[in-house]
Amino acid sequence: MEDAAPRPVGLEPVPGESTGSFVRRLAQVNAAAVADVLGEAGGRARPQELDPCVQEVFLHEQAVDRLAVMAWQTPQDLRRALPTLAWSRGCSTRRLVRVAAWDGPWTVLEPCALCLARRADVVAPVWLASGERWQVCVRHGRWLRDASGGGPAQVSLAGLEPVVRAHRRWVRLRQRVGPYARALLADAMQVSACWWQSRRMGAETVWAQREAALGQGRQLWSVPLVVYPEAVVVAEAMAVYERQRRWGRDFGNGAPGWVSRHWISFVGERLGMPEEMQQGGYRMLREWTLLHRVSAPVVARLAQQPPPPDYLSQRLPALPPHRALPAQGALEDASCLQWRLGQAVTAVE
Repeated sequence: MEDAAPRPVGLEPVPGESTGSFVRRLAQVNAAAVADVLGEAGGRARPQELDPCVQEVFLHEQAVDRLAVMAWQTPQDLRRALPTLAWSRGCSTRRLVRVAAWDGPWTVLEPCALCLARRADVVAPVWLASGERWQVCVRHGRWLRDASGGGPAQVSLAGLEPVVRAHRRWVRLRQRVGPYARALLADAMQVSACWWQSRRMGAETVWAQREAALGQGRQLWSVPLVVYPEAVVVAEAMAVYERQRRWGRDFGNGAPGWVSRHWISFVGERLGMPEEMQQGGYRMLREWTLLHRVSAPVVARLAQQPPPPDYLSQRLPALPPHRALPAQGALEDASCLQWRLGQAVTAVE
């Protein structure tokens, strides 16, 4: 009597892991070739090598079910953990498995090393499929980023606790506002990056202190990290502004105009930088308010129904000039502001 074939060794995915990373690890723990694992999932082409930093595995629903059986997981658990399983691009019932170079709004990141250290079952390199170019591990205080353009892949936030606290605030803002919050954070990051580049607002104070804590000096790669706490404050203020604009109201019920001086002063006070705001910081915010001004005539606004009592806590739909709300990809691509970090700031200064 022949011995039964050995049962595959199961594997638990790391939350946010790329499918290619998971497939390669599953092959390694079973001492199998990646081609064999993909073949069991229904793949016809048999790639001999798979580099998760360069390639991703896209699966049809049937292939997900087969992969789940091999890994001793449920298909639902895999779909929750592996974000690109929702992207079965180029797959069909005739082509259950597709291995292709990374495309679309995904960034490959290293997971938090301290999180992985808690997982005794993780014995091979792991790669995340991130919808953002950076993430924050709140538990261990680490900034995870795309290092392809230079700089470290992981940054300890020891001594930079405001960044961790800001991320918690951002998570709460996203829960309250909904998908539109990402567009507001994108706008706020663009404003803050412009302040950083033009050496306004916190460039010589709080941002210089954070750069000193990083030991890196003024570096373009560190700008999102350095300005993040202030960007979240600006995004929160933008959400207040937009909730009122949605109902045809100017901020603070002030007189309609092409820029709300009251709101800009409000932002400066929230940042703890009222003088810096008056000395030039207001210019980039003015660019934003020009794009987000109340366009309805005063007569029409006076005739409309008053907003509900809880309108300042409601979720927000996309408001002009924002049309689409990309949920992934480079954050600046979700911004309505045309300026980009590294460009001249004379147009807005």
